[in-house]
Amino acid sequence: MSDKHEVTLSASAERDLSKLAELTRGEVRRFLDGALRDDPRKAGTPIPGEQVGMHEASGRTWRILYRIDANTRSVRVMVVAPRGARSRIVPTIGNARPATGWRRV
Repeated sequence: MSDKHEVTLSASAERDLSKLAELTRGEVRRFLDGALRDDPRKAGTPIPGEQVGMHEASGRTWRILYRIDANTRSVRVMVVAPRGARSRIVPTIGNARPATGWRRV
């Protein structure tokens, strides 16, 4: 049995990824297939607060939010966004985006 985690993207993360520049998209794909599959806990940092199991990872020009399921050894990428002040990712209040609890501002 492989020690690697299975990485899947939500439909919205797939759309987010397709909107990134080609070089950035390639960098994110290498991260998803490399460091994130190998050890998702070391690849990013836990997000404090109510979002138990949510982690954040970033590169020079991108940022992702993902959830780790230790029982199935899987990782679900919820958000892929360009890095920068205009695409900050913040926790939502209420039911604005109940699937992940995050939104872009």
